[in-house]
Amino acid sequence: MLNEKEFIRWIKTAKHTLESAKLDKDNGYYNWACFKAQQAAELATKAYFYGIGEPKIGHSIAYLLQSIPNVNIDLINKAKFLDKMYIPTRYPNSWHSGTPDFYYTLNEAEQAINYAKEIIDFVEEAWKKLSKNV
Repeated sequence: MLNEKEFIRWIKTAKHTLESAKLDKDNGYYNWACFKAQQAAELATKAYFYGIGEPKIGHSIAYLLQSIPNVNIDLINKAKFLDKMYIPTRYPNSWHSGTPDFYYTLNEAEQAINYAKEIIDFVEEAWKKLSKNV
């Protein structure tokens, strides 16, 4: 049985997180924009699984996405890009020197946000298809 209420709760959080990533990007906090884009895509992907009553653990968007019907390799590769934004965007010891804010660029933040948006859109479409068939 599908749990639309839970799906909506998670997808709403994903979209809100993506909006926060855009604000960080616009204010020059590129590492945080990248991290939040990763979080938005992860939340959206988990929304699908919470919605079908099979919550998943872990933080790899690519790993989770491959279990959703009709996902293509291009989207999984974009998820892999985002997966790499999970830890080094936040922790100074991910880098030999400096702090995470030094290493991320406007281009990376924009790319991460765009990829997260694509994943959110894919999950919403997969959910709509699933809902119609039940």
